[in-house]
Amino acid sequence: MGSINIVFGLSWMIFGILSGMVMGLWAEKESWLGGYDSITRRYLRLAHVALFALSIINILYGSELNVVNISLHQKLTGSMLMIFAAVGISLGCAIAAFFRPMKYFLPLPASAFLAANIILVIGL
Repeated sequence: MGSINIVFGLSWMIFGILSGMVMGLWAEKESWLGGYDSITRRYLRLAHVALFALSIINILYGSELNVVNISLHQKLTGSMLMIFAAVGISLGCAIAAFFRPMKYFLPLPASAFLAANIILVIGL
């Protein structure tokens, strides 16, 4: 069951690498996206970090999911919530960089992240 999250995490990390390569091309340009302290640039940096962090967390989650003592339904639910969290937070931050109302969507994938972790803790 956990292999879904492991494969997803390794695959999702590719987008973290690619986004870092693209953003790195303009990182030294002071005025890029309104400057280093601009909200747009901050949201894009958050998206980039989320791509990496949530990829790694999905890999670890998948590894633990294989050994916890919970039902298959709970494992599947936790797995899907964790993937939704990774995609939702990363893409939500990237979209919010250019469309600010998207920031109000971010608590939804963050709640999925919380719920997935609660499921795993119950199994431990």
